[in-house]
Amino acid sequence: MKVRPLATLLLLAGAAAAQGEQRPKAPVAYPQRDALSPFREPTDVYAPPDEVFRLLRVMQSLADAPSSPRRFDIDGREVVDDAQWRQARADLLRKGLDAGYLAGIMRLNKNAADRATAFYGAFHVAKVDDVFELIAHVPGEPLRAIRERALPRAVAFVRANGGRRFGDLAPEKQDELRAGLPAPGSPAAVAAGIVRGPAAADFLHKLRLVPFLQLLDLDDPVDQAQALWFVKETVAVRPDLALMWLEPSLPRVRELLASPVATVRQEAVGVFQSIGGEDLPAPPADAAALQQWAAAAGKALFPTIRNLNDAIVQLHDGPERDALADAGRTALAEGSIGDPWRGKDKNGAFATGYRIVTVPEPLKALAIPAGAVITSINGVAVRDAASLLATATQLLAAGRPPRVLMVEMLVGGELRAIEYRVL
Repeated sequence: MKVRPLATLLLLAGAAAAQGEQRPKAPVAYPQRDALSPFREPTDVYAPPDEVFRLLRVMQSLADAPSSPRRFDIDGREVVDDAQWRQARADLLRKGLDAGYLAGIMRLNKNAADRATAFYGAFHVAKVDDVFELIAHVPGEPLRAIRERALPRAVAFVRANGGRRFGDLAPEKQDELRAGLPAPGSPAAVAAGIVRGPAAADFLHKLRLVPFLQLLDLDDPVDQAQALWFVKETVAVRPDLALMWLEPSLPRVRELLASPVATVRQEAVGVFQSIGGEDLPAPPADAAALQQWAAAAGKALFPTIRNLNDAIVQLHDGPERDALADAGRTALAEGSIGDPWRGKDKNGAFATGYRIVTVPEPLKALAIPAGAVITSINGVAVRDAASLLATATQLLAAGRPPRVLMVEMLVGGELRAIEYRVL
């Protein structure tokens, strides 16, 4: 597996520094800093486990040698075609490598050589989840040389492991993982935020991108380019991580499209290409057109109206939301999409509301099916089209965004709710 070297990102750094690139104008996406944010100031003195670190340093010195015959195996771990390296790795595997201890050295140890060895060792920790947690420590490392050694190894590991799903596991392994999870609905499951059992499409591993996105707000173009490169490579494998973390940083990524450093511009373009979908055209050369292209790429993953799961619909500011609101007001004012309804629910209880008979194309994004009876909005009873329109208008006009409309309805006689978040 080939991983692009980062050394080329250094070539234009001096030129950019000479031009005095200013602080970002875009809002800082993640201002809250923690132990993983760039950059830590380690002050503690640690005594690493002698034999484990001796073995790691044998492997590290051979792997970092310029002429080292190294490659990445099928699991995304760097291996060196050298008998001494293989022997040291076999001895290390027998002794075991504690991820928590490595994390402590990364965050706290003031000895840079020990931290470099800990970052090297991170990719030889047996448990894949632990490696992903240690990868999130890379942006906070204060020495660029250590970060630059770790980043290509991190990308190789993400490429090999990031896309693996629960359904890829052998049936016995699936059963083993299910047995280790609390039953949905149990107190332990509620405390852990588990609402269902694992599904075949679920990704197996998590990765926190916030520390990498925080690198984008630094002034140094090398930091910017390296962060963009890692984010681009990661979201190409895991679009769900882009959905989870990337949107607040998109204004900064768009800003970096105009960086004076070509490598930064190139990596920023790559981020938008990773999220823009298969139909995204090639990036234009013109600066203004490039910004429009980036906006279109962002909307491919982050549309104005987002149906998350037929239970939560987000409506972000934009012309699409305005058009949806206009279509809804017109339809309700005309009374053309439904009629008042009175009847019984599935349990025999009487109910009243406004029945949606037909759903015009502009209103399908609201995820209300034909035949649904809207009974209330935020607890306010709905009787007909006029009361539905008046209640929604009043609630939307009150306060500041975000506004939430909880629309309760009967679908097939069963109570259902959709939460609309107007952001």
